[in-house]
Amino acid sequence: MGMTNKQFQGFVRLALEQIDRALKESPDNESLKRLRDIFQAMLEDGE
Repeated sequence: MGMTNKQFQGFVRLALEQIDRALKESPDNESLKRLRDIFQAMLEDGE
């Protein structure tokens, strides 16, 4: 059973919220910044 586009976008938004929360605690974490960029691109590609 696969995900619908709406479900996938919801998952990506949830992940982005958690990444942004982690970046508030560790704003210089380059790995988190790259991960946020990847998830943001996934969200933009899906719209």
